[in-house]
This record gives sequence, C-alpha cells and structure tokens, in this order.
Amino acid sequence: MYLYQGGIFLNDLLVAYKFGVRCGGDLSPREGILLYKLHAQSHDGKVLFTINKVPRPEYRDYIRKIILMTKDGSTAVLADVDFSGRYSLITPPEGYSKPSIWDNESKEGMGWFALSNMRQIEIKRGDYLSVNGKDLLDSMSGNAYMVYVNL
Repeated sequence: MYLYQGGIFLNDLLVAYKFGVRCGGDLSPREGILLYKLHAQSHDGKVLFTINKVPRPEYRDYIRKIILMTKDGSTAVLADVDFSGRYSLITPPEGYSKPSIWDNESKEGMGWFALSNMRQIEIKRGDYLSVNGKDLLDSMSGNAYMVYVNL
C-alpha cells in the first residue's frame, strides 16, 4: 500500500527506535534490548514494547516492523509489529507482556507495540534509509531516537 504524505510516498514502514540508558544508568542500551529479546524467547516469541512517545499519526497505520537498536547499531533486533496502540485508548492484546523490570512504569501517555518474531540483526551502512533519504546509522548517531524506513 502506498500513501502520498507531505511530498513522500509511504508504503509499509519499519520504525527504528534508539535505546538509551535506563533505570538511572543501571541498564545499558544493549542490556535493555537484550532483555526484550530474552523476554520474547521465553514467552512464545511475543513481547510488549512500551514507549513514552508514540509514532507520528500519519505513519502509525503503516508500521509493520520495528528495530530496537543502540546508537551505533552494534546491537539491534528486528521484530514484526502485530498490533500497536496507546494505553489511554487501547488495551494491549492478551499474550503479550513486557519484561518485569518495567511492570511499575506509568501508563500515562504511553504507547505500546505488540511484537513477535524478534531476532538479532546486524545493521550496516546503507542497509536502511529513512523516509527522508538519510542512512539509519547517520540518523541514530545524532539526537534522533525514532526513524521511519520504507519497506
């Protein structure tokens, strides 16, 4: 499916999300990503990824895959997006849970992705270009934390 949005043709999208340090510095970006991967492996391949900023409205309906990655791409996982939503509007589907380390996080304003088929990947320069034509690694090396990529 293609959509013309703001001068850009969109088809199915991948959203890449850059992990930062969590839990007051006790959890590195790499550890956070691997925690989601391990959780999925021990829960029939499914995991709930929560995020404090949801994707832009014009892109939401087209997101089919997600990459969770470190700033330099040295650790990255790719997963299928089965469902997505905001806690304030939609309850996540049964069978998807998040790692217990995040059980006490506030759901206020939070979005979520129900993920499956999570696998570790290697990201090389030129593998992924943003909808704006910029290399994913270049985008994530700066201040960007969420980048959209046409599939």
